Amino acid sequence: VHTCNLAALEVVPLAWLAGVPLRIHAEHGWDAHDPDGSNVRYQRLRRLYKPYVSHYVAVSQDIHDYLGRAIGVPAGRRSLIPNGVDTDQFSPPKGRRLAVAGCPFDPEEHHLIGTVGRLQIVKNQPLLVKAFVHLLRQHPAMAERARLVIVGEGPLRGEVESLLADSGFSSLVWLAGARGDVADVLRMFTVFVLPSQTEGTSCTLQEAMACGLPLIATAVGGNPDLLDGGAGELVPPDDVDALSQALYTVLVDANRRDAMAQHARERALQHYGIDTVVNGYARLFLPSMTRGRA
Repeated sequence: VHTCNLAALEVVPLAWLAGVPLRIHAEHGWDAHDPDGSNVRYQRLRRLYKPYVSHYVAVSQDIHDYLGRAIGVPAGRRSLIPNGVDTDQFSPPKGRRLAVAGCPFDPEEHHLIGTVGRLQIVKNQPLLVKAFVHLLRQHPAMAERARLVIVGEGPLRGEVESLLADSGFSSLVWLAGARGDVADVLRMFTVFVLPSQTEGTSCTLQEAMACGLPLIATAVGGNPDLLDGGAGELVPPDDVDALSQALYTVLVDANRRDAMAQHARERALQHYGIDTVVNGYARLFLPSMTRGRA
């Protein structure tokens, strides 16, 4: 039995009662009700279920450390296996960057600042909108080329629309809604931004890495591990000025963008490919088979 996140932990004692020999539980990150894992009630629940879990999987170093520190899971009963990405599907553009259907901007003419994710509190797209507006007000000439693309749908759409209406820059922003062609959308972008309040290991950030994009992300959860070594810029969460400055720094320096993009793609290939993740889980699910191969 393989469960994921707090809500599914109640299944684990049932699996134990049923005699299931291997009960693996994965923690993929936090939600709006417990953005840093500090909720005492949730910690107690995790400790209550701990004896019934054979082995834990954390998708980021931050969560891996939390399981040991706050829940008391011994090192031998937890593994760090990050999420993986299909580096063939998510890959850099071949030749010119092409606009997807419905996009009002030209990826070859404009600098597309993009993000992808459900419009909800933990993803904090309003922070990116505020930073974009601040960028244009501080550097008016940037309005000639800078454009913002927000992909996703959710309860924060009204707030995002209100911020844009008040700013006067609505024409420079495309709210693309939910899309089924995320890989093609990512290939349009000049830079990818993840403005989250909290993260585990962001699949979308990994997909952007695999597409060879320069990255800007808030320094929360697993983001610093993903961007380690120059794959992107880290900024404090909820800091409009810092995010705006990072956008300016990346957009005005093409050489910097190229270096970040190359490093991001290489890091995705080396550390976050699907095969790497599958092999990590195989060692837990099929120990006898993997020992035989060795």
